[in-house]
Amino acid sequence: MTTKFKRSAVALMSVAFAASMVSVHAQETCNHDSFTNPDLITCGQQSYEKVDAVLNEQYKKTLTSLSLTDKKQLTDVQRSWVRFKEAYCEDLYQAVLPGAEAPIEKLACLAQTTSARLGELIYLQTGLPNDGFYKAASLMAGQDRENGLKTSINLLGGGDFDDPVWKQYADGQCEMSFRLFREDLAYCAVRMRFQLPMNR
Repeated sequence: MTTKFKRSAVALMSVAFAASMVSVHAQETCNHDSFTNPDLITCGQQSYEKVDAVLNEQYKKTLTSLSLTDKKQLTDVQRSWVRFKEAYCEDLYQAVLPGAEAPIEKLACLAQTTSARLGELIYLQTGLPNDGFYKAASLMAGQDRENGLKTSINLLGGGDFDDPVWKQYADGQCEMSFRLFREDLAYCAVRMRFQLPMNR
């Protein structure tokens, strides 16, 4: 079996898995008091669907607030983000298999990654980052703000994240945030990495 065929098979199985989760859990009610896997999956699916719906609305709002050139770039960045989200959360899912909590971890990853993207879209529309990253970095910097800020930003961002799909997404997003708000390109990438689920 070729690598390309294996990837296609895994992608098809993931789509089938996601479709089955939606159909099975769409009509069920989330029981927040239960910690059984089926209930956690139902709650996770519903949480993900809620944040995804909010993200789709915010994406439309952000698009209408941008120039024609920025709209084109935002569309490209959004596509890069979707590819990243799917690959990143699928990797997490595969790493947990054959554990019964694998679908729970994947849904949590999808919800958290979508929430992080929602924050980026709000930032592009308003110029106000809502994650508290720079505030935390500033508090950590202490008295030596000039040197301490750079050190604290790098500490908060964790280690390097060497993923080409992530890089394409982050580069496009940071290029927009630099052009629109003059956010430092290196700090932007670290800020975005900080928001990743499990801060890999």
